[in-house]
Amino acid sequence: MKKWLIAASAVVLLLLVGGLVWTHHNASTTTTSTAKSQSTKRAAKHSTPPLTLAELKASPKLTYSCLIYYAIKDTKLQRWQEVNDFQAGWQVEHFAKKHPTRYLVWSDMNITSAEKNLAPNWFSLSGDKVTYDSMIVHSFHKDQTATTTLPKVIKQLNADHAMKKVRSMPTKMTVLNHR
Repeated sequence: MKKWLIAASAVVLLLLVGGLVWTHHNASTTTTSTAKSQSTKRAAKHSTPPLTLAELKASPKLTYSCLIYYAIKDTKLQRWQEVNDFQAGWQVEHFAKKHPTRYLVWSDMNITSAEKNLAPNWFSLSGDKVTYDSMIVHSFHKDQTATTTLPKVIKQLNADHAMKKVRSMPTKMTVLNHR
């Protein structure tokens, strides 16, 4: 009877130690895979590269997209909200001879001349300096303006994590260059 009690105690002790080892092994494996999946999620969040000045200089439509997005989201110029329809897109019109640095911005990439009844919002781009202009409707007050620079626009858009949104905007944009 004593031998049987010692043998049973030994089996129980072995099962207890084996269970602890097995539980510890599963917990460390779970922790490792959880840590791996969290680092993968973190990497996936920041997979869109930041906007750069060189990228904007290489793509005028991307530059216009950044400037329009910034005007809508970060300036206090109320009329720029009129071009806030990301589904309809934008028409950017440039009269090179008359205003070499001025770009008119219309809501809707397919807007016709007949639909252009009101003076549009516009921005000018001279080097890295950006000036926004917005006429105050039904008023004889001076136009509202705001100024900034391309590097400041890029910094703000990167801080807002708007890179992916801005990079998708050129597909909804028509640019008319009048010489």
